[in-house]
Amino acid sequence: MGELVGADLMQNIRLRWLMAACSAFALGACVAAPEAAVAPEAPEPAAAPAMATELLPAAKVRMEHLQVAMRDGARLDTDVYLPEAEGKFPTVLIRTPYERELSLKGNQYDAFLDAGYAVVQQHERGRFLSEGEMHMLGNADEDGWDTLSWIAAQDWSDGSVATSGCSSSAENQLKLSTLGHPALKAMIAYSSGVGIAEAGPFREQGNFWRGGVWQMGWANYFFGEMQVNQPQLPAGLSDEERQRLMRDFSIKQDSAITQEDYLKARMHLPVIELGEVLGAPQTELEDYLRRGPSDPAWDDDRITNGETPKVPGLYAEALYDISARSGTARFEQTRAASAPGTQALMLINGQHCSYRRQNEDGTIGERPIGDMRFDYDARELSFLNHWMKGDAEAPLPAQPVTVYMAGVNRWVSFDAVPKAGTSETKTFYLSGGGAANTLEGDGALLTDAPDAAATDTFEYDPADPVISHGGEISGMGPDQEDGAYDQREIEAREDVLVYTSDVLEEDLPVFGSINTELFVSSDAPDTDFTVKLVDVAPDGTAWNIADTILRMRYRDGMDHAVFMTEGETYAITPPPMLAGNVFLKGHRVRIEVSSSNFPSYARSLNTAGDQYTTTETAVATNAVHHGPMALSRIELPVVALPE
Repeated sequence: MGELVGADLMQNIRLRWLMAACSAFALGACVAAPEAAVAPEAPEPAAAPAMATELLPAAKVRMEHLQVAMRDGARLDTDVYLPEAEGKFPTVLIRTPYERELSLKGNQYDAFLDAGYAVVQQHERGRFLSEGEMHMLGNADEDGWDTLSWIAAQDWSDGSVATSGCSSSAENQLKLSTLGHPALKAMIAYSSGVGIAEAGPFREQGNFWRGGVWQMGWANYFFGEMQVNQPQLPAGLSDEERQRLMRDFSIKQDSAITQEDYLKARMHLPVIELGEVLGAPQTELEDYLRRGPSDPAWDDDRITNGETPKVPGLYAEALYDISARSGTARFEQTRAASAPGTQALMLINGQHCSYRRQNEDGTIGERPIGDMRFDYDARELSFLNHWMKGDAEAPLPAQPVTVYMAGVNRWVSFDAVPKAGTSETKTFYLSGGGAANTLEGDGALLTDAPDAAATDTFEYDPADPVISHGGEISGMGPDQEDGAYDQREIEAREDVLVYTSDVLEEDLPVFGSINTELFVSSDAPDTDFTVKLVDVAPDGTAWNIADTILRMRYRDGMDHAVFMTEGETYAITPPPMLAGNVFLKGHRVRIEVSSSNFPSYARSLNTAGDQYTTTETAVATNAVHHGPMALSRIELPVVALPE
């Protein structure tokens, strides 16, 4: 057996002890708590377990593991930390499905306490000591609303609250922020894409899909973190009973899935049986796959087009995180609909929630990225002081958008996130003599439309997919890392078409949303087409910058399938890519085109059946056409960098 994913042996033992303890105390089975008929009154503060005193040393007062009642009677485990000062305080709220120690240590909330803010952390329902049934982002709006009301009513609260957090702690803020709760004054949301159903051209449904294809990194995350049947204390315990159990026992979820087992199983068909093959605990993964990319259920707990946060917001996204594209598009929608100066976005060339983990000699994957450190505490406190305390002297960001540009490795600010085609754009056209296969082929990128027509073909076999090497693969698993890596090994494959520009005579600063249009055909009724943007250094190193994918059945929309006809050519526009990269003088621009990028994306089986419930596969002959009547191209938004 290999290393356990999501739990170790001690966690296993603790969980068994906890189950025995519940029986010994005659408290019933440790299962999902039934909902009470009437919401109980808020309890008196409970004594804290000894281990909790290590958290937030700046706190003067600690009220930990309070049971805060929601409207349906479920009680959510809530911690309150008050600052050294006396009086009533504005509050920063963090709601999380993760271990409390991870959330509080990872987000530097001592700085908020030192600045006179109360800090409240709450476990989402069904997680750890919170009652109720666990669903991913389940009840984020209702439970968030009820928690805001509870905070505003406390004698230590001044009635104003800001929400804060990264990943799930950001995602659960988005829907809540659209509801207009009177206590909610501001939000700090980093890497929040899972809380977005649709944003502009991105119909990713919580980053679960892209271009109609399942982003397969979710398998590892669901099996490791998002088990439906979480171990729980029974409902209705008194504070004394809860504390008595908690001093000796720890509730930890247990996933007995080894890394080796996952690596062996991920090629299994049908895909929907992956959890069963692994012997994984029950998760919502199967339900999510059955929904597909257009089910209205995605909107239930996620923000979508037409919904806008009603409070000032400080956002951040990481360009090598699956959250970045929808999160950035969502920000642009919010910024356009909000008063000037109320919304700000930071973009790093980094990974998921890695904002505070940078150093002076940083790398993104294997690519040197320089010193991307930033004083997030100062930025966040100034933002909160301005909007929560009415401090007009607290500065806000001078421009709404700040990005760390790779290549020149420095921060640059803009008024908006540019979009190719609506701002200054550099277009490269695919060209060549019809043999663009591999790095040694004749594929080229031209700055002028090609005069001659040609077709590049390759065979795509689902049994031998192109293996992902870097990119936006947060949570992918043990052998897949996000970030920038040399792509030349991938570019040696016959099923990868490679198109490269001439050597650049001057720097090409690219920032914003990148468009691609391809003219394609296939002898299969359905297949995928992938595109990858690459920065080629003078020594040949080929750093991946961004990638995208489109399942052909969804080329006319995610809500209906339209299959292909052999011999017919289709103009397709995969979902836009997002980048902040300066292609330096002496470098070259490259794109790769293929039909798989696995396991970042689930494989197309090249058939007309449901791709997640069938085992039938076929080998497809796929083609990319280019020439005067088939202007396959990539459009890069070009920006001017200040000196």
